[in-house]
Formats: sequence, C-alpha cells, structure tokens
Amino acid sequence: MNRDISYLLDIAKLCQTIIRLTNDMTEAEFIEDEKSYLAILYEITIIGEIVKRLSPEFRQTHSQIQWRQIAGMRDKLVHDYDQIKVDLVWQVVKSYIPELLEYISPLIE
Repeated sequence: MNRDISYLLDIAKLCQTIIRLTNDMTEAEFIEDEKSYLAILYEITIIGEIVKRLSPEFRQTHSQIQWRQIAGMRDKLVHDYDQIKVDLVWQVVKSYIPELLEYISPLIE
C-alpha cells in the first residue's frame, strides 16, 4: 500500500474519532469536559504529525488542503501549549475536521 494512503487512513480514523467524541457536544460542554478536550487536542496533534509525514508530491498534488496550517496547529499545540485558544480548537473540530475527512475519504476508497 502506498505510504501516503496509509497515512490518510490514519488521519481519517482520527477525524472520525474527533467527530464521534464531539458530535453531541456544545462548545461550553467541550470546554468543561476536560477528558474530551484533552483527547481532542491529542488527536489534532497526531493529525498534524501525520501530515508532516505525507510526501511533498502528495501535498502538492492535493494543495486544496492547507497542509501547512494543519502541521502548524500541531506545532502550536506542542510548543505554545500555554497559548491555546479553545474557541479556535472548537472551530477546527466543528468545521475543519469534517472538511478534511470529506476531502480525503474519496482518496482512500
């Protein structure tokens, strides 16, 4: 199996987990549920790490996805952990994660 496809499968699973864990949550519930909040931060961090492993050719071919921003969010979560903006994380969870999953799903079928 192509390495990039394998990475996309991992990203898809992580996206599905994030969506499942937050599906019935409001932003306030998300902020107050420490376990869910920390789990989601971890999942987003792993997605960013996987994105860094995708081949440059793959990222270039699929430049509609903001790979650099995804990897950058990982860096922010790891290195600037004291400056995490919860509302931005929530926006990523509710908008960008489903969008990413929607985009990559046809690529792994």
